[in-house]
Amino acid sequence: MSQSLQRYSGVVGARPDPRLAFTLVELLVVIAIIAILAALLLAALSKSKAQAQRVQCINNQRQLALTWHIYAGDFNDTLVPNGGKRPGDAGKDTIWVLGWFHDFIPGFTNRAYLLDPKYAAFAPYLKTPAAYKCPSDLVTYLQSKGRPVPQIRSYSMNVYLGPVESFFAYISSRYQVARKSADIPAPASMFLFQDVNPQNICTPAFIVSMPGTRSDGFFHYPATHHHRSGVIAFADGHVETHHWRDRRTFVTAPLGQKVGHEIPSPGNVDLAWIRERTTIRKDP
Repeated sequence: MSQSLQRYSGVVGARPDPRLAFTLVELLVVIAIIAILAALLLAALSKSKAQAQRVQCINNQRQLALTWHIYAGDFNDTLVPNGGKRPGDAGKDTIWVLGWFHDFIPGFTNRAYLLDPKYAAFAPYLKTPAAYKCPSDLVTYLQSKGRPVPQIRSYSMNVYLGPVESFFAYISSRYQVARKSADIPAPASMFLFQDVNPQNICTPAFIVSMPGTRSDGFFHYPATHHHRSGVIAFADGHVETHHWRDRRTFVTAPLGQKVGHEIPSPGNVDLAWIRERTTIRKDP
């Protein structure tokens, strides 16, 4: 027993072998590797989150496109009214959702303008407010008490589809306007809904300045927050993600301000792409 105790005591009392310890350089290498792995993990998580947001945006526009088709089916093929209105504005047409230009803040914060049939033609069909909002849209508005309120709508509809009379000023008589589904010449090639730049969105109609009309620039800018891409629904119901190429398409404004309309952008390939999918010229 004493021999065993002596052997045990010898092990406990032995000096540590310096070859088994980390050197400072080795410790720094380990820390650097951990930092790199953490950065890679964060990048992967960020990419995964962005991908999930894009998928949700696609699903939202599929719901909107389906609602648009159901409405037309219920109203003898007539397209839902599209344009812009405020409560109390003249005109009997109830547009798909209520909204106006930048100065009408309730149009961006009041969910009743999406969900109340008194204001929104889509309300009896689509009762999920999240379907109107891209998860990548982070714009908020301050209420009177200073509490931020998220913007409630991220999407607008092609102004050449079912425009109300008050929006005739934003279309050209040289281009075809669709009042019924049968009026759309090529549904798979005509955009229906557009994910709009969150600092530029205003009316529920996405206004496009066609060649030779209002200006050679964007009236409404597409959103670019899906890795420099936007999500677009087409009149046949399919949804695409399109990558924007011209740097002038990527516009922002200072915090609390809006991106203006009709900023000249001659030769912009992204504007040309949208124009080609907005409408077609009437026969001479």
